[in-house]
Amino acid sequence: MREVTSLEGVSVPVKALEGVPLFAGLGPGELLTVAASMRYRAFEPGTLLVGEAQPGRRMLVIVEGLANELATVVDTPGARARSVFAEGRLVGKLRRGDVVGAMPLISGEPHPTTVRAAVRTSALELGDEEFRELLARFPAVLANLNRILGGRLAAATARQARHGRRGEAVALVAAPPLAAALPEVVEAARASSPETVEAIDGAGSLDEAFARLDDALLEHGTVVLTSGLDPETLAMVTEQVDRVVVLLEPGRTESLPDPGKSGAPLELIVVGDGSGHAGDGRGPGRVVRAIERQDEVGTAGLPPAEIAWLGRHVARTKLGLALGAGGAKGYAHVGALAVLERAGYTVDYVGGSSIGAIVGAYIALGRSSDEIERMLREEFDSETVAEVFKLSLSGESTGLETMTRILRETTGGRSFDETDVPFVAMSVDLTERVPAPLRDGPIWEALLASTALAGMFPPYERDGHRLVDGLALVPVPTEAVAEDGADVTVAVNLMSRDTLPAWPGQAPPEPGPARRGSRMLETLLEVMDVSQLDTSVRHAERADVTVTPRFGPSSWRDFELADLFLAAGRQAAEQQLPALKSLARPQAAEAVT
Repeated sequence: MREVTSLEGVSVPVKALEGVPLFAGLGPGELLTVAASMRYRAFEPGTLLVGEAQPGRRMLVIVEGLANELATVVDTPGARARSVFAEGRLVGKLRRGDVVGAMPLISGEPHPTTVRAAVRTSALELGDEEFRELLARFPAVLANLNRILGGRLAAATARQARHGRRGEAVALVAAPPLAAALPEVVEAARASSPETVEAIDGAGSLDEAFARLDDALLEHGTVVLTSGLDPETLAMVTEQVDRVVVLLEPGRTESLPDPGKSGAPLELIVVGDGSGHAGDGRGPGRVVRAIERQDEVGTAGLPPAEIAWLGRHVARTKLGLALGAGGAKGYAHVGALAVLERAGYTVDYVGGSSIGAIVGAYIALGRSSDEIERMLREEFDSETVAEVFKLSLSGESTGLETMTRILRETTGGRSFDETDVPFVAMSVDLTERVPAPLRDGPIWEALLASTALAGMFPPYERDGHRLVDGLALVPVPTEAVAEDGADVTVAVNLMSRDTLPAWPGQAPPEPGPARRGSRMLETLLEVMDVSQLDTSVRHAERADVTVTPRFGPSSWRDFELADLFLAAGRQAAEQQLPALKSLARPQAAEAVT
């Protein structure tokens, strides 16, 4: 006999109990007795099976389907929450043969977790009284239950010790014209991640894909579930993963399902032909990138650089560069950039304060380290430097006009929305007395604000606000770069107590006379440097990787020491490459000879 009538007259599949670990050792006749005392239940997706902190009143044996087990998230400062749904953190998935709610019936304690049906799920239900009668009649069931729970605890402990944390589940979904790019995006994610990236194809059975997902997350840093862009499928997928990355064409955002409070947010990548706007902001999800299709290159019209960016986005390895204040020592930023380029890294986000903002702007405009070095040497030659730093009778520099010309010409008059890389210039708002990260308008204006150093240039006035050099509050804008979207941040700090008594290969310099006409400014800026040392170190150390060049005797205005500053930046960056590679792998490493 394969079926028996339950207490409510509903046919119960006895076969569903065969192979269930809870009933191991029971013979066919005993399974018939068990089945006759159970009720057959069917649950729609999202239905609550048991609730956390609720009293235990029934036990369920899952026959078909899938259920999510969730626990309340404890708010731990610094902890990076993953798999956070309405009730909390996803701690497990329950499938055919798994038991729900048995322990509360034995202990009398409330349910420790919440369990919801992820897809249409059927289960056999046993009430409190029937469960106790079952244990009394079949003691083997209690022994089986203890063995199951003990095994779960041991496995969880071993996995935690082995892997440290659960991986991240990312759904990678694409409309039909773009689906051909998904395998290449997965390969790009693997190329950029120091952790293993596993791919699960959801084009077939979603139930099978979901069943594989939970175990894969215990073994891999990132698990990518790929599927087509079907609204009904997408609605189920959002309940099973941490993030959903959707590739679609313009005008399709309004048709997407709203994941609601319990689903992962939608990160939209809009791929168009460049003739229209990427999106109008309507519909669920957030447009994180607009890509212009190029039919002659790349898979599905996606250029290789965009495939690589998508891989970094999926694997959370997008690189952000935060460049600190320091005047002529900013050549060290160029040296550090050269090391990153040679290692094969792509800068996805950049920001800077003062000279860091200038170098950052050039990076954002698509210039290489060689181009930036050449530009700095041409624009800040000895004659120009003397003009920029020459003081008037009032104590301010007379070189504002020269500085304005340099910044306007070298940025080509372009605005923030015309950059190749998202860029933030850090300044300080004297009107509001707060940091003022600048992300819109003409770039040269933002650079004037970010370099308006007290004692040299007057505050830059913009929309009724008086803006000055970011050195005053945020010498290294690490957090601003992370806010823009960087997953891995590298900060280059030009201000440190760890200085060299002499440059490598040189003898310590003899004390010399102060520069004529600059004593007041030199002293003022020296005081500012000392006062901001700790602040600069603190902001730089908020980055995942901190690059701190060691300089010999020098000051913020020694542009003639460009070669030494460049070398110091290169050396410091090379020392930090192993730390960076442990967080993000380069995707286009060049041959180093």
